[in-house]
Amino acid sequence: MLTVSNGVARSILKATNGQLFSVTFTKRTTGEERKIVGRTGVRKGVTGTGLRYNPANHDLLTIWDNGKVPNAQGEKSEGHKSVPMNDIKEVRAGGAKFRIASHS
Repeated sequence: MLTVSNGVARSILKATNGQLFSVTFTKRTTGEERKIVGRTGVRKGVTGTGLRYNPANHDLLTIWDNGKVPNAQGEKSEGHKSVPMNDIKEVRAGGAKFRIASHS
């Protein structure tokens, strides 16, 4: 496992180009740790109305969750989710595992 900075983790996530990856982070609303397996760039289910906010202004990355990993309540939910970029703890992409330096 490689330890990287938050900036490098951001670059890794943006460079996945639609490939599956997993990201472990702390939810802002409840403080619980959450793991999502998904990918970026998914257009399925998009209605065309757009979001009411710009995710970049809130330091969020939108990921399509494939619903394979259950949440804390044991429920599996598929769909678009927002991940807070400053609260990422671990990223697995391209066969490599990266731990974020501020959370080691």
